[in-house]
Formats: sequence, C-alpha cells, structure tokens
Amino acid sequence: MEKGMLTLSKWGNSLSVRIPKKILETFQLSNQDKLTYSVEKDQIVLKPVKKESPLRKMFDGFDTKAYFSDEPTNKEDDWQSPQGKEDF
Repeated sequence: MEKGMLTLSKWGNSLSVRIPKKILETFQLSNQDKLTYSVEKDQIVLKPVKKESPLRKMFDGFDTKAYFSDEPTNKEDDWQSPQGKEDF
C-alpha cells in the first residue's frame, strides 16, 4: 500500500487536499469525478464512484433474462443460398 503526506489547503470557506497525479492515473480519475467518503475508526476512506458507460445506462431496467427466456438456445438462421449475382 502506497503511503504519503497530503496537506490541507484553504479553498473558499473549506479545506481541501490535492491528490497526486500518480494516484489519479492509477484509479483513472479526472476533474469532476465523484468520490465517496466514510469515516472508519480513525481513518477517512475515499472510494471512487464507478463510471457508468453510456451504453450500459441505455439498458437500465432491461430484463435480459425475460427477453431471451423464450428463445431456443444455439438457434441458427438459415438464409439459404444467395439469390442473384454477387461480385465480391
């Protein structure tokens, strides 16, 4: 586990810490990414919030099991032979 020293700095009416670039790169964090925090015993624990891909978001609530439950497994479609002249 990597250890280091961070310094609290005034930021408006609050205090902030700067996270070293190496840690940001390791966790693939960038500006405006979200972190959750918790206080556990005598520690402050920060955890990155996983980024959800736009594609995954599109399928929120989609019931994959229900959609495919009526489909036979390993179904193959036979498109027959080509109709006409194809130039490849």
